[in-house]
Amino acid sequence: MTSPVGPSRLQLALSSALSPFAMVIVAPMLPMIGRAYQVDPAATQFAVSAYLFGLFLAQLILGPLSDRFGRRVILLSSLGVYTAMSLVCAVAPSFEVLVIARFLQACGAAGASTVVRAAVHDCYRGDVAARFMTFIAVGHSVAHTLSPTLGGFIADAAGPSDTFYMLAVTGVAMLNWATLRMPETLIASRGAASVGAIVRDTLAVLRNPLFFAYAAVYGLTGSGFFAFLAIAPAYFEAHFQVSGTAFGLYWSYMAFAFLIAAMLGGRLVTRFGLRRVFNLCLGLCAVIGASLPLLVVVMGATPITIIAPMVIVSGILGVTSPLSLSGAIASEPKLAGTASGLCGALSMAYSGLFTILGGMIYDGDALTLVMPLTIAMLSMAVCAVAIARLRRV
Repeated sequence: MTSPVGPSRLQLALSSALSPFAMVIVAPMLPMIGRAYQVDPAATQFAVSAYLFGLFLAQLILGPLSDRFGRRVILLSSLGVYTAMSLVCAVAPSFEVLVIARFLQACGAAGASTVVRAAVHDCYRGDVAARFMTFIAVGHSVAHTLSPTLGGFIADAAGPSDTFYMLAVTGVAMLNWATLRMPETLIASRGAASVGAIVRDTLAVLRNPLFFAYAAVYGLTGSGFFAFLAIAPAYFEAHFQVSGTAFGLYWSYMAFAFLIAAMLGGRLVTRFGLRRVFNLCLGLCAVIGASLPLLVVVMGATPITIIAPMVIVSGILGVTSPLSLSGAIASEPKLAGTASGLCGALSMAYSGLFTILGGMIYDGDALTLVMPLTIAMLSMAVCAVAIARLRRV
C-alpha cells in the first residue's frame, strides 16, 4: 500500500507556530485590554491563563479523536474554531466573553499542532520523520521571537481588536490551505469515539515506558529553561542593573541559537542518524547541567557566565526538542494522535511544575537561579539512559 502524503515542511512549521503565536502576541497588549474592559491589571492575565488551559485540555481530547475520526476532519474543524474565536475576541462585548473566546481559540490552535505532528508519523518513519519534526522547533522559535514585537506594533498602531482580526485572517488562510493541500493521512481509523475509548487510548500510551521516557525528555527540554526565564529578569535587574528591555536582548541571543540549531537539526540527523545525534545532545546536556552551578560558583555570577552557557543550552535544546517529540510519537504508531496530544500536554505540565519549583528554590542568588535548569538537564540524561536500555529489551 502506498504511504499517504503528509503535511509539507512549511505547513508543519506554520501549523505548529499558530499556537504560540496567538498566545504570546497578546502579552504586549494586556494593559490596553485592561483599560478597554475596565478590569484590574492582574485580572488581564486570565486572557493568557485561559488560553494555556485550553491548550492543555484540547490536546488531551483532540489527539485521541484524530485517531478515531481521522486527521483531516479534526484539523479543519480546529482551524475553523480558531478562526471563529479570533473574530469573537475582536468584537467581545465584555472581558468574560473575551476569556471564554481565548479558551476556545486555544482549543482550535492545539488541534492544528497536534494533528500535523501525528500526520507526519502516519507517513514517515525513523530519521525521515525526525527531519520533518525539526520544522516544529523552527515554527515555535520564530513565533516566540517575532510575536511579542509584532503584537506590540499592531496594538500601538491600531489596537487589540485589530490584532485579533489579524489572527482571524491567519486562520482563514490556514484553513483554506489545509482544505486544498492536506489529505487524510490516517489509513485506518479506530472507529467511533467515546469518553471510555479516549481514556483507554490515553492509558495505553501512558503505559508504554518508551513513550514516557521520550515524552519526559520533550517536557524537560522546555521546563528548566522557562523556569530560568521566569526568574532571570528580576535577578539581572537586582544584581546587574539590567533592565527588562536589555534582558530581552539576551533572550534574543538564546532564541536565535535555538532557531539556528533547529534549522540544522534535520541535516545533522541525515548525516549522523537520529539516535547518534539524540544521544550526543543529551550527553552534552548532562555535562553542561552538572558544570553550570560549578561555573557560577568558581568564576562568579556575571552576565557572561550565566548567559553564555544558556545560549549553548538553547542550541542543544533546539536539536533535542523535535527529536524527543518524534521518538515519543513513533513509539505508538497506531495511536500517533493520542501520543502527540499527550506529549504537548505533558510538556505544559512539566513547564508549570518547574516554574513553581524555580520560584520555591530561588532565594536571590545565582546558584538557585540556575538550579532548576541543572535539575532538568540531568533528568534528561537519566531519561536517555532509560531509553537506551528500553531499546535493547
